[in-house]
Amino acid sequence: MKYFRPVFLAALVSAAVAASAQSARPGMGSVPHAGGTTFRVWAPFATSAAVAGEFNSWNAAPLARDPSGGTWSADIPGARPGQRYKYLFNGYIWKRDPRARQVTHSNGDSVVYDPAAFDWGGAPAPDVARNDLVIYQLHVGTFAGKNPPATFDDAIARLDHIRAIGATAVQLMPVNEFPGGRSWGYNPSDPFAIETDYGGPDALKRFVRAAHERGLAVFVDVVHNHYGPTDLDLWSYDGASWNGFGGIYFYNDDRAHTPWGSTRPDYGRPEVRQYIRDQVFMFAEEYRVDGFRWDSVFHIVSFSEQNPAPNPEGIQMLRDINLELARKHPRLVRIAEDHAFHHDMGFDAQWDIGYRWAIFHPVADAWDVERNMRDVAGALSDWPGFRRIAFTEAHDYVAGMNYGRSRVPTMIHPEDPASLWARKRALLGAAIVFTTPGIPMIFQGQEMNEARSFHDDVPMDWNLTNTFSGIVRAYADLIRLRRNLCGTTPGLQGTGVYIHHVDNDNKVVAFVRWNQGGPADDVVAVANFSSLDFDQNDYAIRFPSAGTWYRQFSSDSKLYSEDFGNVGAAQVEAAGDPPAATVCMGKYSLQIFSRNPPAFPSPN
Repeated sequence: MKYFRPVFLAALVSAAVAASAQSARPGMGSVPHAGGTTFRVWAPFATSAAVAGEFNSWNAAPLARDPSGGTWSADIPGARPGQRYKYLFNGYIWKRDPRARQVTHSNGDSVVYDPAAFDWGGAPAPDVARNDLVIYQLHVGTFAGKNPPATFDDAIARLDHIRAIGATAVQLMPVNEFPGGRSWGYNPSDPFAIETDYGGPDALKRFVRAAHERGLAVFVDVVHNHYGPTDLDLWSYDGASWNGFGGIYFYNDDRAHTPWGSTRPDYGRPEVRQYIRDQVFMFAEEYRVDGFRWDSVFHIVSFSEQNPAPNPEGIQMLRDINLELARKHPRLVRIAEDHAFHHDMGFDAQWDIGYRWAIFHPVADAWDVERNMRDVAGALSDWPGFRRIAFTEAHDYVAGMNYGRSRVPTMIHPEDPASLWARKRALLGAAIVFTTPGIPMIFQGQEMNEARSFHDDVPMDWNLTNTFSGIVRAYADLIRLRRNLCGTTPGLQGTGVYIHHVDNDNKVVAFVRWNQGGPADDVVAVANFSSLDFDQNDYAIRFPSAGTWYRQFSSDSKLYSEDFGNVGAAQVEAAGDPPAATVCMGKYSLQIFSRNPPAFPSPN
């Protein structure tokens, strides 16, 4: 790079002689204004600091130490957005700006960026009620179906699909700058910058704007349990380090160790806590996102599986950030991957990983005898409410690099994931998710029976929306009922659940869902986890009230696949004390009943 020229070094020495005034303007990082740009960086152990970039032909301008002693700053006339720059410490340590919103790449330069320049248009951010949330998790680099890495702009073209199936929120896997162009995103090199190969900061804003125009909320995944560990300019940032660890941004003892490298941030250092807080609020205020998913909270609030002792510094940091978010941006949803409620930290919800496995095994196990209906019942009722995210597929659980895992249809039938058995049981699992009291989530491609393991080099195959158009329709119908868009299934929007039928011999579970209560509110779900059709009109199920119960959904419908069995009736009559009705059930299927006549023709 040209700023390593000897001429530059001579200019640096000359410039260092002249004292530079610190900036009176607020803000950290590069902050453009009418006359130029303010640069301010935290480097408490540096003996000198300077900034060099395209605005001064890479002839470094010295920064002045601020009164606090920890930061350095200066106003640089003429420095403008779009220009590259770097900091220089102690005359030889070149570093990117830790707060740069834009970089050329994870081993390149920082870029001056104006957060206020973007035109957001007039679309308001959606305020999605908790009981109307349906989350669609996606990976920007593969979602559009192009050769990865695809961009935010490529993904915009597919947002109409998400809206069409009825999801209300898009959950992005991490989008901060990472090494190279292909990654899951859980190895951030520059926590404030937006991944260059995805299009950078304006492209993310275009994506959020487009999502909001379609009524979709956007959640981002933030990673603060570790950074890097590669292409990590934060490491020994100002030249200081202790015990062979990472210096000012990291713990410098055994607390630094994580499964991904010894790069755990030092939550006890006020400047690091502020750094993490400011990154979260950057997303909330500059990118107008609607919620967060914090990756591996366990590794923030504890140190390791071998040493699970609480880390009070991490716990306090999460509490402070969440409470400030709740106060200043109360509509934003605050989700943890795990351990959200082990301490008082102000989270709204948590991925229910135990639920995932409890539903996955009865769906994926090879033989009916292995399916335990008590496990299904327990998963449905153990933690009802909107504090849990319910799912059968998410990135970690369908990725081949994680213990050889794959998509649910492939785990059911590895030789033929498009088989009748694989399609029916995968759809049964999804139907359980959408009738569970909680916030349902699906992973990209799940709704079209995607069978390939997720990875950052496997693009979505959008032809599957045609191949499995019936499965796509089934998901859309389930989401419509889950959200009660037609007014026929209000009980699915509540938290009430009563598992009143657990038949482990025949592998049948039935349960009641309600919101406000009463006959018009109640919803009954009947699930057959066996390979047998119950088609002799001799299987009785209790119902909450006597009268006609209309079938709103059957995952065995031929609307969803011509080779499905279409077993069951469009309505049943419950009578007696307690009321009961005979229900015919197709193999590996779920049916939803309510007292309200269906808004659409019965799925026969």
